[in-house]
Amino acid sequence: MANKLCGTIIRITQGHIHAHVQILWKEVPLSIIITRASCEDMHLSVGDTISALIKGTDIMIAKAFSGMLSARNRARGMVRQIIQGDVLSKIYVESQGDMLHAIITNASLEEMGIKAGDEIMAIVKSTELILSKEV
Repeated sequence: MANKLCGTIIRITQGHIHAHVQILWKEVPLSIIITRASCEDMHLSVGDTISALIKGTDIMIAKAFSGMLSARNRARGMVRQIIQGDVLSKIYVESQGDMLHAIITNASLEEMGIKAGDEIMAIVKSTELILSKEV
């Protein structure tokens, strides 16, 4: 199941092929790149209520992050639960009152020393979010 973040469109910049859609998810601005055709097909406008879907495998986790990074979407959160599998772990992160889940390798989990109660940064590239609009 994908993460679903509900927000409001605050800006749309149309290019020849792609569109840059910015939404406000509670207090966190999110940046999404979609095709111009998708933007037109969905009749997106500033002020529309929209959902951003993110696969758990598309969320990167950073601990004690500082510095520059090209990924535009960043949300601070608290690790609430970890479910460890044979190879991958599901990390439940509470951010902005919503629960996100990220899928990372057990090796990363161990190397980073991630545990419940840790503050982390969830990071997603703009091209990895999918927009969904109710009709």
